[in-house]
Amino acid sequence: MKEFGEFERQAVMIHEQLAAGEIYYEARDQLAKLADKLKGHRRTPRETPTVNPVFIVEMHLMMTDGAPQASSVSDDFLADLLVAIQTADGHLRHQVVSWMNWALDHHRLTNDQLQWLAVQLSQSKYLYDHLLERNSPGVYARSLTLVLLRFVLYAARQQERPIEVATLKRLSNRLVVAMLGEKDLRGFVEGAGWVQTFAAYAGLCNEICADERLNRGDKLFLVAAFLVAYRRLRAPLTMGEPDEGAVFIAQAVKTHPLYARYFIEDLKAWRQEMDKQDPNKPATWHRVFNYRHLLLLLDGALPAQVVQAIMEQENRG
Repeated sequence: MKEFGEFERQAVMIHEQLAAGEIYYEARDQLAKLADKLKGHRRTPRETPTVNPVFIVEMHLMMTDGAPQASSVSDDFLADLLVAIQTADGHLRHQVVSWMNWALDHHRLTNDQLQWLAVQLSQSKYLYDHLLERNSPGVYARSLTLVLLRFVLYAARQQERPIEVATLKRLSNRLVVAMLGEKDLRGFVEGAGWVQTFAAYAGLCNEICADERLNRGDKLFLVAAFLVAYRRLRAPLTMGEPDEGAVFIAQAVKTHPLYARYFIEDLKAWRQEMDKQDPNKPATWHRVFNYRHLLLLLDGALPAQVVQAIMEQENRG
């Protein structure tokens, strides 16, 4: 993961400048330049670790009331969970998500365990694994990591001790690098199940932004990065990803005028950028329809001044 060290340092600089109020609209161009450096390359071999069969049995026993109601989840079980998220087995991936939902609903994880999971799942080895390769098995761990992180952050936020701010900021930096570099846009993969990276990115961004301890610059960092990553996609998103994106953007824009002003300016730049693209290339039209799909989903969910700005842009087009 050493190749991502410099990319992450650049993300940290942009994040810190936004949080300090030193930049605003400039973040868009800085993030775009960072995305330019995250170039894709050919797939390389990846070994999938073997899942402990005892872990699978324990997971099923817990969810079928085979374990005493008061029993806790062992740290060894959670360590095995971090291995299981790397599987390409669609049934097991689904079971892991179901177990996490069950464990949180039944309050089986302590706050210390939630804190530990947030730190572990935020590691670069999960978020950057074969990131710059198209259709790599590494995406299965990444997409599942994003989903589980969203659950963990939400569960901890309902308790007296939410996930540490330092952990959230470190996660935000890595999340931005991952979004900007993501090459795998598959929705559902036969045998492996749901991937939907951009639905997972949007959902996790939305959950991080729900934390009131972060300042507006911290949250704008995620909004700006998501918009840069989304508008640069060269393939269509057709399996629900824009829905999550619309929820994230709408929630941010309604939260404070700062996000609304940024979104309006971003839309202007976005439309100008599309007007300059080659109409004879399929990627151009994928981007156009991704844009339209997102705006259609945002219809009725945005403040009046943002809707007016969108209509003005569309009328000029």
